[in-house]
Amino acid sequence: MSRRKQTLAWLAKLVTERRKLVVWVSIVVTAAFVTQIPKLTADPAPESLLSSFEGEEYALIQQRFEQWFGKRREAVLILVEADDVLTRDTLQQIHDISRYFAEKPWVEKVAGITTLNIPRRVKAAPDGPTGELEELDGLQEVGGPDDEGDLDDLDNLDDLDSLDEADDQADAQGNLEDATFNALLDIIESDPDRFPGGIAKVGPALAAELQTDPIVDGAEVTEEEASELAGAISSNPLLVGRLIDEDHTVAGVALQLRELDPKEMRAAMDDLRDSLERPEFQGIKVHVGGLPYLRSVIVSKMRADNLRLIPLTVLVCLILLTISFRWLPGVLLPLGAVAITALVTVGAMGLFGEPMNILNNVIVPLLIIIGISDATHLIQRYRDEVHADDDPDRKAAGRRTVRAIAVACMLTSATTAAGLGSLVVSKTVMLRHFGVTSALGVMASYVVIITFVPAILTWVTPPKRSDVRRERTSMFTNVTTGLVAKLLRWRWAVLGLTALFTAGAAYVASQITVDHALLDQFDETDPVYTTTLLIEEKLAGVRPLEVVLVSTEEDHFMDPKLIQKIQRIRNWAALRPEVIRSLSYGDMLRESYALLADDPTVRSEFFKSRKQVKGLVTMMSQRQPSPLSEWLTEDGKRARIQFKLRDVGAQATMRFLDVLENVIEGSLRGDDTVSVSYTGEAYTGSRGQAAVVSDLLGSLFVAVVIIFLLLSFFFRSIRLGLLSIPPNLIPLVATMAYMVWREIPLNVSTVIIFSISLGLAVNGTIHVLARFREEMQHGIGREAALVRAARGTGRAIVISCVTLMAGFSVLLLSSFVPVRNFGELIAITIGGCLVATLLVLPPLLRVAGGQGGARDLDD
Repeated sequence: MSRRKQTLAWLAKLVTERRKLVVWVSIVVTAAFVTQIPKLTADPAPESLLSSFEGEEYALIQQRFEQWFGKRREAVLILVEADDVLTRDTLQQIHDISRYFAEKPWVEKVAGITTLNIPRRVKAAPDGPTGELEELDGLQEVGGPDDEGDLDDLDNLDDLDSLDEADDQADAQGNLEDATFNALLDIIESDPDRFPGGIAKVGPALAAELQTDPIVDGAEVTEEEASELAGAISSNPLLVGRLIDEDHTVAGVALQLRELDPKEMRAAMDDLRDSLERPEFQGIKVHVGGLPYLRSVIVSKMRADNLRLIPLTVLVCLILLTISFRWLPGVLLPLGAVAITALVTVGAMGLFGEPMNILNNVIVPLLIIIGISDATHLIQRYRDEVHADDDPDRKAAGRRTVRAIAVACMLTSATTAAGLGSLVVSKTVMLRHFGVTSALGVMASYVVIITFVPAILTWVTPPKRSDVRRERTSMFTNVTTGLVAKLLRWRWAVLGLTALFTAGAAYVASQITVDHALLDQFDETDPVYTTTLLIEEKLAGVRPLEVVLVSTEEDHFMDPKLIQKIQRIRNWAALRPEVIRSLSYGDMLRESYALLADDPTVRSEFFKSRKQVKGLVTMMSQRQPSPLSEWLTEDGKRARIQFKLRDVGAQATMRFLDVLENVIEGSLRGDDTVSVSYTGEAYTGSRGQAAVVSDLLGSLFVAVVIIFLLLSFFFRSIRLGLLSIPPNLIPLVATMAYMVWREIPLNVSTVIIFSISLGLAVNGTIHVLARFREEMQHGIGREAALVRAARGTGRAIVISCVTLMAGFSVLLLSSFVPVRNFGELIAITIGGCLVATLLVLPPLLRVAGGQGGARDLDD
């Protein structure tokens, strides 16, 4: 007896003779893993899936970007929408929201248009104080708002008041005045025509007229304050797109959060939602954005999905098993087996610190569906074996079932795990972890099904002989065997039509779009979708592209000619449909100069000298932190340009990036001291998209190779390994053609479907091949063996595939678009594989199946 047969005999004896041991071990192991479930955490961060590009080079660029320009801090944005947000009544509402949330213990800082310190020139009364030349202690406040804040991160609220607070530390006051005085003198001397009278006139005027405090003083907004605020906003163009839109219909209140642990964050976001429902805020049209809030919404949806999808999946499987077997143990045992698998897998995730996220959230339904499918084949075979003799011997039937089905079920589990495990080549950590976790869960499911289920089966009363006999002679069985016989007779015609269909599907599939857009992840009615559109339409959007310029020369970016080149790049970008707006350190300098000169026309002029630029930089740098610190480093060797892009999709974004790189290269040609690098979500999410899709297509190839090697090894036939590929690749091509028809793009969240589907879809092929080999042992011809294989496995294959299709169709009720696409496309692929297994595989085996590897059975 071969070693494989000895192993199968030992396993069969174990699960039938040591049943109590098997059951108790299953219970104890399950209980041990259940104790780890409370350790399970949630990681709802959507950027883990959407921004998928990684690598040592990018990680280094991102690290340096944060080192040079600061690390962003997260915040929540409350958007207030009205016909005119600058009316006194609406400003009062905005002010009430700002003041209310400023008192919350989980809020560190609040920035709104009524509480923001806005630098402005206020003309002094004729008989008012003129100040002295020495009264320059407030001039370091001269500056414009820097970054408008990434409204997807809403993380840098220092940007929102960076032009405001004075550093009034007494021990540094003298040095501060000297630096400010010298900087102001350099600025005035660089442009004497604009400052007649020199510093003797400009200094006292600035000291008397410059104000940087909030315009609204107190709890009530007066008509005078509303009018002054409207004037200050109209004279400060850098405010537009940050916390107020151009037509004054949307204004924002940004809440910078304190450091919170996950539990505190959930409580904070619940408090935020409850607070906005308070009576005093009713009648205000508000929208909430920002990653902390988005994560809390995703956690709520994941919980709702679990409460909805898992029971529905179980219910669908229960109905299908009841219809299929009409035998209580045949219905309950598969459900018990998948329950054990789910508890063990989730407990293991808690034990090893693997969090629940958007993708991992489908692992439990996935394991339920796959486990039910595998258990179906085992129970169907046991029903056949238990009444094979006139006197049913349950233990003997159990042993025969395990010996006959263990290898085939191991193959189906191994190929499914191979499809899932092939995701390990992905550059996205979330995808890799999903692939490994679900692959291990599938193998755990196999162990439970091949041990726990047979042990219980041999204890319970077997099905009635009449029920089993009725199945063998049912219309379904007769139709299946009759269909296979006709297909074998017309085998060349079937294979020819299959080739034509495949060629047509391949042509359609070649038209598929490879693309990815941020909003593809959400429903059009989802508040996240509508808020993101509002931010994109009214403010600066949520997709930053950061251009980092690095020079080897100190103060290089204080050269007026270089600032002019950067402005020309931005002027070009302003005409591009992909760009909402852009910003650079030159904007800060020009806005500061306009405030200093009290002349808005300087915004369209170029700087005259390096001395003038350095003077402005010095003045703005007196405040700590400096308004320029996130745009220009102190040594003048590193600068940043930010472009905010529309959500136009990865392909359009990459085309824009290609052109932008050429424009920047052309503009900086001849300046060998400057190097350019790129970062930001728009860059990583788009450039990384192509790389990840390519990697995952590579994972599909890896899955095909692994599955071929597994089948060739277990069937000991390269021929059968090769013949197993076409019936399972053809449905994948058809699914891709279906995606073209449905206008579903190929991206990170859809390309993984093919590797997973291949692992699942090959299961039917494995059972047909295993039964074909088994029948060939009896020395009958290939046609007879194929007909008998169809009679023995056809029912189980149909039940299995229908269970998979129905189970995955439940995912169409998910709150997440990627999960719904996942369920829809896998269901379509499994349906295609069912058709291919029943219609294409038998003619293929008849033409090229040889002896089915039968001569190797006793090796």
